Parts: sequence; structure tokens; C-alpha cells
Amino acid sequence: MTWRVVGANFDQMHMNTNVAWAADHPDVKVVGLCDEHPETSTGSLEESATDCEVPSGQQYDDLEVCLREVEPNIVIGGPMNSAHPAFVERVLAHGIHVAIEKPFAQSLADADRMLDADAESAGRLAVNWPVAWSPVHNELRELLATGTIGDVIEIQYYGGNAGAPPDDSWFYDPESGGGSLLDYLGYGATFTTWFRDGELPNTVSAHTHPPVGDSVDLQSASVCRYETGLSTLQTSLRTSTHPWEHDPIPAKGYDIVGTKGAITTRQHDVPIRVQTADVPDGYAVEPDPLEAPHTNLVQYLIHCLENDEPFVGPTDPKLCRKAQRIIETAQQSAAAAGVETELVGERR
Repeated sequence: MTWRVVGANFDQMHMNTNVAWAADHPDVKVVGLCDEHPETSTGSLEESATDCEVPSGQQYDDLEVCLREVEPNIVIGGPMNSAHPAFVERVLAHGIHVAIEKPFAQSLADADRMLDADAESAGRLAVNWPVAWSPVHNELRELLATGTIGDVIEIQYYGGNAGAPPDDSWFYDPESGGGSLLDYLGYGATFTTWFRDGELPNTVSAHTHPPVGDSVDLQSASVCRYETGLSTLQTSLRTSTHPWEHDPIPAKGYDIVGTKGAITTRQHDVPIRVQTADVPDGYAVEPDPLEAPHTNLVQYLIHCLENDEPFVGPTDPKLCRKAQRIIETAQQSAAAAGVETELVGERR
């Protein structure tokens, strides 16, 4: 079977990579590209059209027309964060599979709208977190799952970049879902929940920092109280450098403490370092290269759809919804000047 894929709405800069993954898959044909709001895009439909040889007759500015004319099996979408639920609902209403770019949602209400649409459609919903295809993150998960440091008791996370380009983009508009808390706490909360096998905190205390003259937070700090202790999740849009260009200080990554040791991914000279009682000086772990079907989003989607397998890990919208509870509680706590807030949003 040849899977017909559309890349739609390029507000997220990762969309060009996502479309390239589709074009490179031997069982996929990119049958259309659509950008309904190019004025807010940080990716480029034109770039993907050139790189993936999508003719002008298959380039659209209206998603409904695109879906009707090219009849895709899968849509990969990168709308701005506030537009996720409406986008997902539109695609799933056609019974078409859809993968939405991170973060999953702007709010729990938006997350539930997407999950409800997923439950009512013949199509399936997945979430793309670019680091889900990182050998380091997957090796870290394997080390934790196999008990290398015992049971996880705390996780310290720092994530961010030196600013979301361009400076006047929707990433700096709170109504569009901008700010460091939503974007990078999305990463920290989602992967922390994955690393902890779905365990959630009891309470969250959070502060954000929108500098004078800015309408969104450029920093956030969330303290999550678990039964085993405190974990901290920090985000920034003003790191010293972009992490994909130079390692910033403070270093991005995770420090994870267990009952039998600890792991860090923050050291610049090694991707993963482990310390245990048996090896108190610690040792480096070189992550194994990922193999098919886990090297990128499109490869994984096709594998799961062809084999009728569930999406697991960060790609699973149900896991992302659990992590959204941390984000929503942090938002409420920050709005109340850091008041410790019981975890919200249990779905009954």
C-alpha cells in the first residue's frame, strides 16, 4: 500500500522536517501541502514543495479543499498551539489519520476536544514530539525501565532555547499559545511522565517570568510534589545559545535520581552518565542508534497503522493528556503567584 500524506499548516518550524520524513519513506507519497495562514508560519510550504517535488496544483490555502481533492490517508499538521483542537477535529471528521505537532494542547479542555474527536472517528490521532526520535531519550527510558538506578524518586529538567524566531512570531502571543511554559514544560511534563511510567504528582507550584514589556513568560519554574519527593521542571526562551547550535549554560536535559543511583543527560562531553553505588565515580553510556520503525514520526505512524498497533509513549495522546494535567496545574499555580495547587483535570 502507498500511504497518501498531506502536510498542513506550517506555523511550527518542525513541519519541514516532518514532510521530508514523509517524502523519504518508501511507502509514502506526499500528495499535497496546505498552509491556510502563511503570515504566521515559521516553517515554509514553499521549501517543502521544492524539496519534496510537490507541484503547484497540489499546494493549497484551504484544508477542506485539499482533503477533498487529494484524498490523503494521513495529515501531518503544524498549526499554532491554540488552533490544535479545531485542526484535529476537521481532519478526523473525514476519517483521516492525523499527527499534530507538539505541544499537545494549550489547555486540558483542548486536549479533551481532541481525544473526543479521536474516539468518534475512524481516523487515529498521534502527537509528534521531535525528541521522541532521539537515541538519548530512548536510551534513558530503557535504562530506567530496566532498573539501572532502581525506582525513580526525583527528576530535575531544564529545557528551552535562545528565543523562538522570529521575534514577532506567534510564539510570543499568549492567545496563540506562546510562551516557554506551554512549549517546554510540554516536553518536560510529557517525558517526565513517560520516564515515571505514568506516575503524576499530587501538587504543583509554579512561577513564570514575563519581562516588562513582554506579554508571555520567557521563564517558568514548576515544583512537582510526588509521593517520593520534589521534582523541578524549568523552562526558558532566553538561554545563552540555541541548543541545536551550541550547548547552552545552564545545560538542557535531565537529572534523574533513583533509589539505587542517578543519571544525567546534561554533561557536554557524554550524552548519558550513570552513577550507582557499585560505580560511584560513574560511567558513560553511549545510546544505541534507533532502528526502524522508531527513527522518525512517519516511519512509526505507518508501522502502527499497518499493524494495527497502539501508539505508545509520547506519541500517545492519552499519555500527553496525563502530562497536560501538570501543565494546566502549573498555569493555575503561576496565575495565583505560585500557590501550591492540587493536580487538576482527572478525567472520569
